Amino acid sequence: MTDSLIAFKGWSLSHPGSDDAALRDITLRVRPGERILITGPSGGGKSTLLRAMAGLHDAASTESSGILIRDASAVGFVGQEPDEQILFPTVGEEIEFVAETTVSTVRKVRRRVGEALRATGITHSRRHATANLSGGEKQRLAIASALAGKPPIILMDEPTASLDAASTDLVVKSVTRVIEKRTVALVLVEHHIEVWRELVDRLIVVADGRIVADGPIESVLTKKRSTLIALGVWVPGHITAPKPTSPKRNASVVLRSTDLVVRRAATRSRISVPDFELAEGEVVALVGDNGSGKSTILRALGGLLAPERGEVRYAGVERAPHKLTALELVGEVSSVLQNPAYGFGSGRVNDEAPPHERAAVGLKGVDSRHPQSLSGGERRRLGLASALSRHPRVLFLDEPSFGQDANSWLDLIDRLRDFLAGRGAIVVATHDQLFIDAMAHRVIRVEHGKR
Repeated sequence: MTDSLIAFKGWSLSHPGSDDAALRDITLRVRPGERILITGPSGGGKSTLLRAMAGLHDAASTESSGILIRDASAVGFVGQEPDEQILFPTVGEEIEFVAETTVSTVRKVRRRVGEALRATGITHSRRHATANLSGGEKQRLAIASALAGKPPIILMDEPTASLDAASTDLVVKSVTRVIEKRTVALVLVEHHIEVWRELVDRLIVVADGRIVADGPIESVLTKKRSTLIALGVWVPGHITAPKPTSPKRNASVVLRSTDLVVRRAATRSRISVPDFELAEGEVVALVGDNGSGKSTILRALGGLLAPERGEVRYAGVERAPHKLTALELVGEVSSVLQNPAYGFGSGRVNDEAPPHERAAVGLKGVDSRHPQSLSGGERRRLGLASALSRHPRVLFLDEPSFGQDANSWLDLIDRLRDFLAGRGAIVVATHDQLFIDAMAHRVIRVEHGKR
């Protein structure tokens, strides 16, 4: 195995509180310069395998067996949730921390930082506060940090899932340039194969903790097509979006937004929201570039942020949403933010949402797990199940389809349509055009605001 950067032989891993192993009998090698994409069903073990490659599995709280060898001198890692790996208060400090581990002079560190910023299209100053970045901007910062170290292997967990189309294209091109200039191994976890199809040469499919396919990408997609579709893999060209449900006639208005202006903390810019009414059974989608303010608008509509001007009103409620008590607010609406893990308050999945709601979004076999041990896609489904269990009139969803395989994506669509049929309404911020095509009755484009 000396020619490998990372090698597994018969390696298995188990989490506490789980009856089944998270990974079982993994045998594979990652060689210098290889370009590998790992895909498979949500919760199947992809992210766990990538974290094991990076040496980030917690040996104190897990049990493992078999052989795992890492010969790489350094690893660049980008996780699913950038909030969990950003350590420093400013953009420059975050990237400098990684660059300083590999070069010795201030001039070289500054050069590395500049290269990483340009590669990922980050235009904020180096003094810009990381806390004021949007979710997509944080993802680009995490990628920039990984690139700054110029490691022999880069590991990325759904690096473009929360990015707009332009940012996705920029990241793919920047990663391509990095690995073409040097002999860098690349391992990606990704549901949407098409994004990276032209760059990678090997496809590994992980399901139920096992490797079920491993080989040249085009060969696996052709020879294993029916198996991949059954597993919920987003096989290019297979899934088409179902049409949105028809809006209800004479439906009651449940939310009204008038002259609404919100201020985005990241840039102190003001964002004007077109007046709109939301009726029972209706879905309004907020779309726009990363950092345009979609999440800020969603929080204002959901009563989690006071608007700078204008008003939001829920039908039958006299006070503005942001003036309601927490108990009053959850009696009317529910919000599922970009990282729903922040809202989990229990140590077990089955304490976060009732069984019928967990089953409705396809969460199975994880009842006794800690919510934080779930994959990104599973966390979002658990957050949705918890929100729905409170029977809200309106759901506010931020990137709900992140991390979903094709089957869990369809489960998500089905459950949300059931919610609409029960007189619910939805406002969603998303970059997922397929989700918009399947669910949205109206689309509001959010433009970058003015100071």
